[in-house]
Amino acid sequence: GGVAFSVVEQGTGIGVFYALPTRGFFHVGAEMDVFLLRDRNQIDLIDPWTGLPITINKENNAYMLDLLITLKKRLFAREIDDTLRPFVMIGTGPVYGINFPEDPKRKDEFVFGFSGYLASGVDIALESQYFLGLRLQYRFIKFSDSFAQRTNHSTFDIRLEIGKMF
Repeated sequence: GGVAFSVVEQGTGIGVFYALPTRGFFHVGAEMDVFLLRDRNQIDLIDPWTGLPITINKENNAYMLDLLITLKKRLFAREIDDTLRPFVMIGTGPVYGINFPEDPKRKDEFVFGFSGYLASGVDIALESQYFLGLRLQYRFIKFSDSFAQRTNHSTFDIRLEIGKMF
């Protein structure tokens, strides 16, 4: 179990996860993530006169919350040292989107959708049963209704995990 930080094409996310080992070097688990999304045309700058950050072209204040069931397969478990644990992974589950548009004429959006991913990465076991994980994944995120002005929010995700093996 542990915590995670994600960098996706449209923003950032934080999450928690927990997994149980099973036979054949598989792990079954669950994870929950919260993402803050950027707009496609949003530009963040530093004001040269005040030194303060400013944002232009922002139309949405969009957040996503997902809850996924995961399956991880450890690779080369008997061939390489136990401190280096490469793996492939899949996850699937619901996603909830919340958007508070900047334009007061547009309604707030609250929609459910589907989320899933395919991932590959490595866990590095540290002293005292802690580990550091890094994985690259592609997240499939689809909404049936428009959310933050589109229905497809699929994205690449680089995820850093810090956890403890029990």
